[in-house]
Amino acid sequence: MKVHLKNARILNPGQEFSESLGEVVTEGGVIRYVGPAAPRELTAGGRTLDLQGNLLMPGLVNAHAHSAMTLFRGLGGDLPLERWLYDRIFPLEDKLTPEDVYAGTLLACLEYLSSGITSVGDMYFFPEALFQAYDEAGLRVKYVMACSDPDGDTDREFRNLEERYAAFKDKTPLFSCLLGAHAEYTCSEALLTGIADFAVLHREPTYIHLSETLKEVGDCTVRHSGLTPPQYLHKLGFFEHGGTAAHVVHADKDDLDLLKQCGVNVAHNPSSNLKLGSGIAPVYAMLDRGLCVALGTDGAASNDRLDLFREMYLMAVLQKGAMYDAGAVTAEEAVRAATVQGARALYLEKVGKVEEGWAADLIVVDLDRPHWKPLNDLPAELVYAAKSSDVILTMVGGEILYENGAFPRLDPQKIFDRCQKSINRLRG
Repeated sequence: MKVHLKNARILNPGQEFSESLGEVVTEGGVIRYVGPAAPRELTAGGRTLDLQGNLLMPGLVNAHAHSAMTLFRGLGGDLPLERWLYDRIFPLEDKLTPEDVYAGTLLACLEYLSSGITSVGDMYFFPEALFQAYDEAGLRVKYVMACSDPDGDTDREFRNLEERYAAFKDKTPLFSCLLGAHAEYTCSEALLTGIADFAVLHREPTYIHLSETLKEVGDCTVRHSGLTPPQYLHKLGFFEHGGTAAHVVHADKDDLDLLKQCGVNVAHNPSSNLKLGSGIAPVYAMLDRGLCVALGTDGAASNDRLDLFREMYLMAVLQKGAMYDAGAVTAEEAVRAATVQGARALYLEKVGKVEEGWAADLIVVDLDRPHWKPLNDLPAELVYAAKSSDVILTMVGGEILYENGAFPRLDPQKIFDRCQKSINRLRG
């Protein structure tokens, strides 16, 4: 369907913001026109929306999530990562079924769409259930294959990797996959080496949780003759074709230089790292080295809100406080992390900008709210004043999936009921 969006304040990451009102036309899943006034032949036969001076910008990209963990929201609060995982989360995950993951992912989709998230890097179980949920919801997704073999069954995990890669590499225009491992501490060296070799064979990047806690780093150095997690993975050739590392909270300058050398992107998750007491990632040092820093929410069990507006705010202000420098991370850098850099970290092509020929993944933000007034510096206010509830329209691939509280494809109450049924069984 063709959609004509007029009278919009258009924010394009990396470009100077103009207060002048403009127009955008989408058709066939891509942006066909961006400019002051669309030619009539481009707008004929479609739907026209008058945005009345509201903000039009790229959809937000959640570069690290475990979406179905919405089922565990509010559980395991005030615990450090290791106890949170092993005492609260892993026992519940052992009981998960595909139906649970389907329900929890749909619940996440409601939250994503209503808060302006259009693309997700999702690392979780039962990929067929993930695909079913996302296909129904209409989001753009990179499914991250989080292999692990704590039970010692390495052959099974590698078979799963091969099968899932074949099934989901380019499943649909909106759903594809990335090779990955859960973490150094849940994977044997044989499995990590196998994934690395598979990635080299297929010339693919890889994805992994990395250096999230001091304990993880310390335990890795003990297990592997003093090597930190980035050094150990480099030794195995894990990032031979680049990749993305989630968290990277505890990395020194040598680790960061190595990640830059290997072409590794970072998915920064400030809320989750704070709630679990993991620390504050050295984002200023990452950006100073030219690393691509994206933003993620992590799962709702460790956040507990799937809200990239909050993550943008925290990315900027935490570095200002940690570095005693108000310019350490700017609002513009935070917006880029939540849009075009997120797309880069997930290897999504032509996603994250409002440009002709790019994906029609767009959101509209209502500026007619008290916390937006007066409009002095709109890009800055987007990071420091905006709320996710300001989003009034979300479009993915040219299709409007959320508009003024309504979800054309989804029934929120049915999803809520499914999720309550799942968590009642899991906890019971």
